[in-house]
Amino acid sequence: MLFPYITFFFLVLGICRSSDTIAVHQNITDAQNIVLGNAKFELGFFSPGSSKNRYLGIWYKNTSPQTIAWVANRETPLTDTSGTVKLDSQGNLALVNGSGKIIWSSNSSTSGTNINPVAQLLDTGNLVIKIGNKTNNDTVIWQSFDYPGDTSLPGMKLGKNFITGRETYLSSWRSTDDPSPGDYTLKLLAIKGKYQQVYIRKSAAIETRLGPYNGISFSGRENYATDANPATASIVIVNQNETYIAYNSKSNTTTLRTVLTPDGKLEILQRKLPNPEWILIATLPVDYCDIYGVCGPYGICNTATSPNCGCLKGFERESLDETTSENDSSVCTRSTALDCGPGERFQKFSSMKLPDTQNAVYSSNMSLLDCEAACKNNCSCTAYANPNITPGGLGCLLWFGDLIDVRVFPLNGQDLYIRLAASEFRQANFIFVPFQSINNVFTAYWFINTCLYWINMIYKLK
Repeated sequence: MLFPYITFFFLVLGICRSSDTIAVHQNITDAQNIVLGNAKFELGFFSPGSSKNRYLGIWYKNTSPQTIAWVANRETPLTDTSGTVKLDSQGNLALVNGSGKIIWSSNSSTSGTNINPVAQLLDTGNLVIKIGNKTNNDTVIWQSFDYPGDTSLPGMKLGKNFITGRETYLSSWRSTDDPSPGDYTLKLLAIKGKYQQVYIRKSAAIETRLGPYNGISFSGRENYATDANPATASIVIVNQNETYIAYNSKSNTTTLRTVLTPDGKLEILQRKLPNPEWILIATLPVDYCDIYGVCGPYGICNTATSPNCGCLKGFERESLDETTSENDSSVCTRSTALDCGPGERFQKFSSMKLPDTQNAVYSSNMSLLDCEAACKNNCSCTAYANPNITPGGLGCLLWFGDLIDVRVFPLNGQDLYIRLAASEFRQANFIFVPFQSINNVFTAYWFINTCLYWINMIYKLK
């Protein structure tokens, strides 16, 4: 009589395993999940949205709605529930269908005997494969954090390993029903010698820019204070071997995740435990000025003005073609050309989003005065700034060439010093000149002269 109850007990145990590991030849089927002891994350099979396809993934436990953190076979879905996860003796984790065909693999096989591989789901949401001896499996040969999808979790690196050439970045889902790579990516500017900033791209085209890094967090978010999220700490590592960004949680009661949505938005969401719901605390892009380079080289975008686009002081609209849109880009040129003369100086612009750093050079140990001198002594240098806003923080960015993607940030903007001709400092100190205001100046000039003409004619008739 006990046999049916024993069978039922082992059936339930097989559906939901409390163990956080997968041992060699310990297969996991579609009906089974790996659940962490602390119930933070779960590994198993799922179907996103209205899709009937099956995917191997990791999701947050006890959230509403289900929150997927990682997908293994995002490009090769299973069409039924025949999938099985297997770990072989060489440390390779594979997902096979009902016919035994490999649908996805970690490609982490290693040579050797008695390496005792084990796959383990960590409390960070990271699935790792470790090898070692029977008492010490501590060498990680593969981890899911190296292959993120649309979501970044605390502790996950985004950047590039210059030795292996591996680049880690976010890629959006195709749709809420399809986790295959979509049109958008979020990548760190991972080039040696370049200063850290983040791009959201649609295919190869830059859609919006987050950054540069200001010593605390990445700028580029209007009205988002640098201490708005004290529950996390940003990490930026730059050396000869790698460059990457990450963030760590500083609280046991609050967790954070960053998602790149199918329509190209970066969303930062927060969850206060044990609340099952996520709260959206920041998103990008938000407004017109978040469009990358929307006002063109030497243009400046300001959501408080109409039109939003204008020219920086020392620059003017190239054409007054009435068929050109007021917010058209690529129209700001220098009012007076530079000649590298002794009278050239730097105009300070405050509350700025610093320009794109692709054509900038960075030095970490220079003061602002040294930075100015370095730019002054190089005729090709067009602007300089200290990107580091931490108290006493050193740093020098020197721009060579056009200044692109500049906007006004009233809350968390920074100081930017732009090289201008000597004649610009003998004129009135206008910092922002909206495109439309140029037309208004000529209209006012015509109106005043017309009035003076008729006044003069009336006076002569008398």
